Amino acid sequence: MHGLGDNLHQRAIVRQLMETHEVWLETSWAALYHDLVAEGLHLVRKSVQLRTQMKNQLRESGRFGPPPPRTLDQPAITLHYSGHNVARQPNRTILEAMLGAANMNLSYDRADFRLPIPPEWSLKLFEITKTWNIGKPLLVYRPLVVRPEWRGNEKRNADADAYAQLFASIRDRFFVVSVADLEPGREWVVGPQLKDADVTFHKGELYFELLAALFNQAAMVYTSSGFATLLAQATCTANVSVIGLYERGDHHAAGAKYAPTLCIEPANPCSCQQSFCPRRCSKTIDMPVALTALKKFVDDLGVPDVPARSVAEMFDPPIVDPRNRAMHPRQVLNRFQPPGERA
Repeated sequence: MHGLGDNLHQRAIVRQLMETHEVWLETSWAALYHDLVAEGLHLVRKSVQLRTQMKNQLRESGRFGPPPPRTLDQPAITLHYSGHNVARQPNRTILEAMLGAANMNLSYDRADFRLPIPPEWSLKLFEITKTWNIGKPLLVYRPLVVRPEWRGNEKRNADADAYAQLFASIRDRFFVVSVADLEPGREWVVGPQLKDADVTFHKGELYFELLAALFNQAAMVYTSSGFATLLAQATCTANVSVIGLYERGDHHAAGAKYAPTLCIEPANPCSCQQSFCPRRCSKTIDMPVALTALKKFVDDLGVPDVPARSVAEMFDPPIVDPRNRAMHPRQVLNRFQPPGERA
């Protein structure tokens, strides 16, 4: 699996396989498996041309080892899932579909992708946060972003105006840290732009270990599905995921037993899991119901209530940058690869 969220789910599969097998794992995310490496997991660098994965592979290059010996008498396992396979599972979760793809009679009930945070990760984060004047519970905010190397993320994003309105209703109850890894033409924020986060990291300053430690220390994560939902669950942190199209909230229900989780879906949810689905489903959310559910969720966390400001006070209008335009994934790869390495 390439994605950070899928790799988090994958932890549960690798953990069970290691009980009876010696395991070599192709991945771009070495630190994510730090505890399993300590128990004998072998990591192999996965060939990939995706921007974030390539950046992380370069940073962690020393943590990868050789592939398994050619004499190994075991078939390779390729993990995958589709919307059809997810819909066929008893609980309709992605993790169940991935367990089935492994074809190794693995247990969903025992599947555990929680991620322990080493003290050294927290200490590195403390060097950054020690100067912050945090007077409220800390919230990690994920802006809505588009990256053209995967078309599905634009479809998966929540309705941008609803996303801003919902967040505005709770923003002043928290100390807000906004995190992203933006680059013109390759990944950018869409919809209303949050202008008053208490701290902003939008240039990929927080590599995985720091990001995981931040999620672990946060009181809540606010996101639109994606890896942030799973990282919050893996670090046992309360999370709100505002869903767009592409998937249902219950697709990530496997981790809800680890952390309070609220999924706000469109009035007519979509679960096609198809990046190029031709149907024009609606992302429209029943806002009165969603606002009530969000307020109750935050109240139940014990976060003090405060009067909410308007969306206009917190958000600027969308930014139009000519460098940010939809491209076919192959065009993206060609645009940012040296001529001799173009696809």
